[in-house]
Amino acid sequence: MTDRTSFNEKHINEKVTDSLDSPPSELDHGIVKDWDEEESAVTRKIDFILLPTLALAFFCLQMDRGNISAVLTSTITKDLNITTNQINIGTQLLSAGIVLAEIPSNIIMQRIGPRVWLSGQLFAWGLVATFQAFVQSYPAFLVTRILLGFCEGGFIPGALYYLSTWYKREETSMRTSLFFYGQMFASATSSLISAGLLRLSGTHGMEGWRWIFLVEGLLTLFIGIFFTLLVPPKAGDGRPLIAFGRWSYFTERESHIIRNRVLLDDPRKAQGHIQISWSDIANTLKQPRIMQHVFLTLVSMSGFQGLTQYTPSMIKSLGFDSIKANALTSVPVYCSIIWLTILSLASDWTGHRGPFVLIAITWNVISYVCLKTAPYTLEKWHRYGIIAVANVSYCSMHILNVGWLSVYCRTPQERSVAMALVVMAANCAGISGSQIFRTADAPKYTHGLTAICALAGASWGLGAILGAQYYIRRRKTGGNEV
Repeated sequence: MTDRTSFNEKHINEKVTDSLDSPPSELDHGIVKDWDEEESAVTRKIDFILLPTLALAFFCLQMDRGNISAVLTSTITKDLNITTNQINIGTQLLSAGIVLAEIPSNIIMQRIGPRVWLSGQLFAWGLVATFQAFVQSYPAFLVTRILLGFCEGGFIPGALYYLSTWYKREETSMRTSLFFYGQMFASATSSLISAGLLRLSGTHGMEGWRWIFLVEGLLTLFIGIFFTLLVPPKAGDGRPLIAFGRWSYFTERESHIIRNRVLLDDPRKAQGHIQISWSDIANTLKQPRIMQHVFLTLVSMSGFQGLTQYTPSMIKSLGFDSIKANALTSVPVYCSIIWLTILSLASDWTGHRGPFVLIAITWNVISYVCLKTAPYTLEKWHRYGIIAVANVSYCSMHILNVGWLSVYCRTPQERSVAMALVVMAANCAGISGSQIFRTADAPKYTHGLTAICALAGASWGLGAILGAQYYIRRRKTGGNEV
């Protein structure tokens, strides 16, 4: 690296404090852009190294917290002598644990670095997920669920913040979606894995649901080893742990481009690891715009969480066995990956986020109403088709909303706290959503379907209001995004 580059990097660290309230420009922070066509190749290289690694960890998180829907189609209620309503309490405790751990987890991550903290979380929840296979009582089940929540709390916003340090702002929407593909692929694929594991019921004296917890927990621990060894420590530093400092994913020239291109886009990223204070949290909570994003996710995801937890049970009630019901559950989630890709690409291409969030919610409104009003006496494949369509939009609204919010965060501290808040909202939605579908309402779930229709309609109104506010703000400030 040249002396001029070293001077520029030093210069930006001195000037970053003065740049917090002004848009970045090359003249402000002294970086000279000495690359052009190289940038796209470097960005693709980051994509191929970083996104699969983070998405794989997200795959584990979703698999271990979401396999309860497959477990419900097994004999867990009979074996533990409990009801589905009591299972719902376990789901609420898991979500509560995540919510309580979100912000403390991000504060710790900023102090010790993402590689150490995110890797530690992966191993911690992998151990808890594995030992769920050996619970013998309802209290033990509840303890493992809340511990699982504590261990997983903060991973998603922490990984999103880490991801944002590698990319420019206009690149974040699609990369956020690609990161969430790990969650979506897990939801679909874990249903297929669970369908296969249920066939082991009775083998070595273990019920099918115990095999699901055991095998998927061990899989998380195995993937945790690869994650720890392969994830790069920070933006521009491509030396994974497995390299022992001997080699890097990136050349010196590529590292120079990686660091400086994001600093040209946002000079505040020169601060590296940041310190999050209680005043940062308080200032973020005072932002009406951020809280609107948070409530949008809370309302919309409450309906989504309730529906997805009971989708395998609803499909099973149509006359399918447990194995086939879990396999059929995966179909709409695979379709949702295509749906989200289309919306994310359109969002990045147009530079608009709000309209595509609204499109995703509109799908929910229409499909939920169709599911609610469809006669229960329909032929089982016809009704399965309606259930599948209602699940196609999946959590696309939440994923697009996260990217929408990230673009407008003004400081690294605000971005980190805002990401934690919006993910907290999604998990609070798990607390409320887990009680929407009740045992007494089965198998038609009339009241539950009415509730998710109302929640989808309310979230459409919240999304429309927020989008209109951004549009007015853009018109007044002459900005380019809404």
